[in-house]
Amino acid sequence: MTLLSTSSVSRFCVGTSLCLAATAAMAAHPLVSDDTGTQGKGHSQFELSTDRDRTRTDAGVERAQSTAATYSYGVHDDVDLGISVPHVYQRAPGEARQQGLGDVALQAKWRFHAGERWSLALKPAVTLPSGSHGKGLGNGRATTALHLLAQYEAEPVTWLVNVGGTHNNNRDGQHKALWSASTALLYTPHADWTLAFDIGANRNPDREGPRTQSYALLGGIYHLNKDVDLDLGYRRSLQSGPVTHTLGAGLTVRW
Repeated sequence: MTLLSTSSVSRFCVGTSLCLAATAAMAAHPLVSDDTGTQGKGHSQFELSTDRDRTRTDAGVERAQSTAATYSYGVHDDVDLGISVPHVYQRAPGEARQQGLGDVALQAKWRFHAGERWSLALKPAVTLPSGSHGKGLGNGRATTALHLLAQYEAEPVTWLVNVGGTHNNNRDGQHKALWSASTALLYTPHADWTLAFDIGANRNPDREGPRTQSYALLGGIYHLNKDVDLDLGYRRSLQSGPVTHTLGAGLTVRW
């Protein structure tokens, strides 16, 4: 089977769910921005989500899909530990299709301030080089990240702000010091529904592409009951160059 070249992998990764995962691992789907909420001591959450990317370039249509199973557990009322295991599929024009295990992500979330309306949290994360680097399914080396999360509550609106940095250790000559920033508004007009708008930007790891990547996202979450959510989202890249369209869906269960 023909493997993707390193340069093809680098170009193809730009704008996909695989790259966005490095800037905001395991945010509540379909959002890229994360909230400050934790599960509570002894409580768990399982999320199954999938995001399908489509990018039209001069060479043709590039496709990618990342499906992830994510588990979070509350070790303290204000501290969660989590793991996300992705399966990655991608295909570039003229290249063989590649699919398999991606880079597993580990994270913690510590909510260190919980006021009447404002709350703040820190989210450290690390990705492990479990995906095949030669096939373009992983980074080839472990990466680390730290994000500051802020949340403001004014029912029926919730405002989220995230800022952070990633040490993008890699074998492809990409930028190692990355930054990201995003903000989201969530509107809950009814107990059964939440509508979301999310926008953000990050430093492009690829030295050959635009300096900054950006996106806008619209999504909705249907609360089947207090412990089960279904979600849909549409994300579009905003930076110069080929446009990436992403459709995502997810299921969240808490107990």
